[in-house]
This record gives sequence, C-alpha cells and structure tokens, in this order.
Amino acid sequence: MLTLDQLASDWLHPHREEDFSLPTITSPRGMVQAAWDVAGIQNWICAPTGFPTPTALLFASEGGRIRRFPRAVEYRWKAYEIERRAEGVHSAVRMPAGTPGVIERLRFDRAMRVHLVFTGLPRVWRFTDYWNLPPEDVPMLNVVVAGDRFVLEDTKTFGRAEFVAPGDLKVYQDLCAWLDGEAPVDHGRIGVATIDVKPGDVVTWYGLQGTEPCGSLDVEQAWESGKREWEHIWKSAFTPGNDVFSGHLPSRRGDLERLYDMSVLTLLMTRRVLPGLSERAGVATGGQCIWNEQPRPLRAAYVVGGPEGAPTTSFLWELEFQAPMLARLDPAVLREQMEAFMRVDLHNHWGVETVSGRGAGMGYGINAGGFLSVVSDYVRITGDRAWAMRHLDYLRTCARPELTDYGHYQHILECVSTYEHTIASFNALNAAGLRFLADLTGEQTYRRQGDELAKKVLGLFAGGAFACEHPDGSRRVVLSILDFIYVGRALHRDLSPEQKDAMVAFFQRELQTDDWLYALSPNDENALTRDLPSFQTYRADHQATGSYDGWPARAASVLGRFGKRDEALAWLRRLEGLTREGPFGQAHFIHPDGTRKASFFNGNMYFEAAGCGFANTLLEDFGE
Repeated sequence: MLTLDQLASDWLHPHREEDFSLPTITSPRGMVQAAWDVAGIQNWICAPTGFPTPTALLFASEGGRIRRFPRAVEYRWKAYEIERRAEGVHSAVRMPAGTPGVIERLRFDRAMRVHLVFTGLPRVWRFTDYWNLPPEDVPMLNVVVAGDRFVLEDTKTFGRAEFVAPGDLKVYQDLCAWLDGEAPVDHGRIGVATIDVKPGDVVTWYGLQGTEPCGSLDVEQAWESGKREWEHIWKSAFTPGNDVFSGHLPSRRGDLERLYDMSVLTLLMTRRVLPGLSERAGVATGGQCIWNEQPRPLRAAYVVGGPEGAPTTSFLWELEFQAPMLARLDPAVLREQMEAFMRVDLHNHWGVETVSGRGAGMGYGINAGGFLSVVSDYVRITGDRAWAMRHLDYLRTCARPELTDYGHYQHILECVSTYEHTIASFNALNAAGLRFLADLTGEQTYRRQGDELAKKVLGLFAGGAFACEHPDGSRRVVLSILDFIYVGRALHRDLSPEQKDAMVAFFQRELQTDDWLYALSPNDENALTRDLPSFQTYRADHQATGSYDGWPARAASVLGRFGKRDEALAWLRRLEGLTREGPFGQAHFIHPDGTRKASFFNGNMYFEAAGCGFANTLLEDFGE
C-alpha cells in the first residue's frame, strides 16, 4: 500500500471558486473544509455541534487600508492536512486526535500586519434538516474576548466554539464597523486577531467546539496527533486483528495501486465515532436545532460523506456501495447500520441520521432492492446467514416480484425529469434480490419470481439503452448510465451476447469519455433540462455534465463481466490520474479542458462514500 504522503494530491491551482471543490480533511470525530482563502476554514463539524460559517479569514493592512488577503491560492490535500500557499503565506490545517478541534499554522515569508477574523455560529444542529443553511438568527452578537481566546456561543443551544489566537484580540460590532475604524465593543459579530509578522514567522491558532467550556490544547502534541492517528487508521485497515476495525482489507500492489488505495481512503474518510451525548446537547429551541425525542445514536458509523450536506447521515444508496467493502473491513459496524435502517423503516426514509438515530428524508426508489443488495453482500462475504435469517421477516418486505412502477422522477433521480415510472435499473436490482432470498431461504418461489422478473426487465431493452414504461403503456428511452450498470451487474447471466454487445456500444458511444463518463448522455432529450432549477440542471452526479463517482467504478465492473477486461483496465488506468486531485467525491464535472471534481456550486460534496466502489471493482472483477 502507498503511504498517506504518497497519496497526497498535486498542488491545485483553481481560477474560479464555482468550479473548485474545496479540500476537506476528516477525523473519526468530524471534518473541516478549507474556505476560499489562504487561511480560512468552513463546515467544521464535530457532532453534535457544527460550525458551517467561513471563519479565520485572512486580511492584511497595506497602503493605509485593510483588505482581504489575495485569494489566488494553491491547495494541496493530504488525509491528515490541508496545505495552502499564496503571495508569501503558507498555511496548514489539521484536526487533533480524539478532540473536536482544528489547528492551523501559518508561515510568513515577508513582513506585514495581518488580521485573522473569527465569526460564525456554533450550534447543536438537528442534522436531519438541511443543517448548513444559514439560520434566521445569524449573524448573532455572540463573540467575546476571554483571555487568550475568542468565545462564540449560540443562544438557542449550548453550542460554543473557542478560538485561541496570538496577537491583539478585539471584538467589533460587525465587519463593516471594523473596516470603517469604529471602536471595539464588549460583544459583537466578529473577533479580530491583529498580528505583526516578520519573514520566517510561524503563527498558530486553534479552535475547539462543543457544549461545555473547551479548555486548552498542548499545541505541539495535538498537531502531531492528527497525523499519527490517521497513519494508525490507514495501517490498521490492512492489518488482520487490528484494534480499529472488526475486520481488514487486502492490500494491492503494482498496477492500479493508487486507484485502489484512494478508493479505500475515501471509505475511511466516511468513518465516524460519536462520543456520548451530554444532557446539554439535547436542550434547544428553534426550528433547525430542536430535539423532541430520545436519541439513539450509532456509536460508530460510516456516513455518506461531506462536508457540504448531511455530514452525519448514512444514505442507503451509498451503503449499497460501502457494503461489500465494510463486510470485509468492519462487519460489526455494517450490521449495526443495517439494523438501524430496519429500525427506522427504510421504506419510509432514504437514510439514518447517526447522531439521533432517526430516519432521514423520504422513502427512495432504490431502497427495497438496494437493501437486499447490502444484505446479500454481507452474507456472501462474511458467511453470516444466521444474522440474515434472524431478520428474515423484514427482508421479505423488500421483495418486489412484479415490475415496479416507481412513480415520479423525484423518487428516483431528481435531476433527470424523464427517468421515471417503470425503469430497468431498480427492477433488475429487485430480480437479484429475489434470487438472494431464494438462496437464503431455499424457497423456490423466490427463484421463479426472480427469473420471471428478469425476463420482464429485459423486455424494456431498446437496442442498447433501456426504455421507461409509463402507466398508459407508452415508452421513453432515456440515455442513462443507471440501466447499463444495474442491468449489467444484476442480470449479466440473463443477457444474450448480442444484448451485451449492444449495451457496450451504447455505453461507448453515448456515455464514456477518455477518463470518465456522462451519467446522462448529452444527446438525451433531458440533458441540461430547463424543466428543473439550475442547481439540478447542472448537477454532475446524474445530469449530462459529468457523473457520480460511483458510476465509473460500476461501469468498469460491467465491462469486465461482459468480457471487456482489457478495455476496462485501460480505462481505469486513465481514470487513475484523477486521484491527483485527492479523494473521490460525489461527482466529477467534465469541463472542456478536462475532468475535475465537481464543486458544491454543482450540488456535489467534496468526499463521498461511493468512491469506494473502485476498490470493490478491483477486488471482485479484476483481482489477480
């Protein structure tokens, strides 16, 4: 396996904020993201509290005025560190081990007067809501100086953050008051640390968050602990009998080693260990933070990703990607997450919020077949049929023996307004689920139903792509990657050689690029549709601007199962170059000058669980 330093990204040189996915690091306790700035951070989440607001932004006094420090910044990601550099300033951000904290070191190559501006809202968030929308009560007059630090408190929860910084600490009414030269105040909206630096100076600040007074850090020890913790986690993932996981993964050497390792590392970034919740964490008022039930948190869990949305949620669709990897790496935690989905009833929710243990969101089309896929992978890899049999009554509720009409597109892919009703992809997954139930129970009725459903799914075949069937019997062909992937993987033994060839030709003609793919063909009638808000129109995960990071991994799996092993491996080698950006995210956007990780302006998170699909494809379809 490669080291974490070998897996670092290249130095990245973004020109436009809207096209750049800002780097994020994680720890078992949470995550933090770089802001569009050489020093600032945002989306600093250590559940049950979170601090989404950009803070610690850098200003400089030059020519008799105070200005934002230039934002033409270069970025480099490592699992344990975000580095940035711009015009004589170099910064590095880490998260200390076992602590809801963040530390930044800034090195200055020239003399200047600089200002770090701290502001924002630390809150005990109700993470089942869209947590990172600015609340109606921001900005608050919630910043005070207390000795060596700024203290920021919420008024609706016991959330608080403390920032320990050097220099002259002052509080101002707001940013304009400070820039206009108004006098400092006792409590306001911003805290400013003013520091005179010389060439070679290193300035360190750190932040802690929670629901109690935060104390202090041994900065040097805390700084080193973040790297040591990540190196221990990384080594443990490949070590039998380790003290972190309930299992381990095989390592890969040589060809596609970097792709495999980055895929595994992306999975590890989704791992969270939640401390016990204090009574103060459950006291709140206000729509975005109120708690009115007894929480049932998951002590350890693998979430969807982050940090821009749902940072504490386990999504069932992503768990479908995580399951075959977790069945090897951490089967005990996978079992707990599957049990949590049954407890909240996956027929009514697309996810489980891991802090409260509540169901999150609405029911989603993939849920029934997707959950049977998760359980099937768990049983196939661990051999633990007994667990599945104990939950057989619930598993039976996921059986879908007839062609299912999934209704409106918002139950399927909210970005593609024509992909709706009776679709091949989820029905193929249902057929595989019926066959799994037959293997599990020995009941041949399930086998017969699975075979019959597979034939009906193939009745939607439209010469390479598949048709969606509407309630009136009409059909519409949608040039989506979903049918290629789910039919290709679930029903590859049912497809004729001619059908496989036609599917591959469709994929290569409409979807595949040199180093990525389109989730929806640019030639589809719904490509870049104006029938949806622009946020959905340009989303790279499912629209015609790029692809969800899980789809290329699964597409390569289909190619391998269709006998196109050499073509698939050559494509994966080209795709491996994208790991020079850092971990896999929610999607990559296909720009005219190349494929890059999609930003949240395109609706996509920086890191995302589905990226672990590459490691699973390499293990199961292209193992040596």
